[in-house]
Amino acid sequence: MREDALHGLWHKESTDACSSSYPDELELRGGGRATGRMRPDAREHPRWDVGSYRLLEDGRLGITQANDALGRYAFVLDGDCLTFTDETGCTFTYRRTATDAIASTGRS
Repeated sequence: MREDALHGLWHKESTDACSSSYPDELELRGGGRATGRMRPDAREHPRWDVGSYRLLEDGRLGITQANDALGRYAFVLDGDCLTFTDETGCTFTYRRTATDAIASTGRS
């Protein structure tokens, strides 16, 4: 898989308690840049905030966490649906709502 297949603006569809610390919105851009955002009324900081991501040799996706550690996630990309499974077995899904070109317009 090519990294650019993951580019875009993604919105979390999962509402399970285990996924609550993951951002409600995830933007994956070229150059391995990632930005996570919570809803304005969220009570916690997102596990992924501003950092990087990369495809790992073992087929997982590495995403830097808020503490700058590299989290390693199994993932499945099915069209505009991106499903992650973390180290604890929590599975959560995002849906792409914009491509990289649209997502990066007007964003810093």
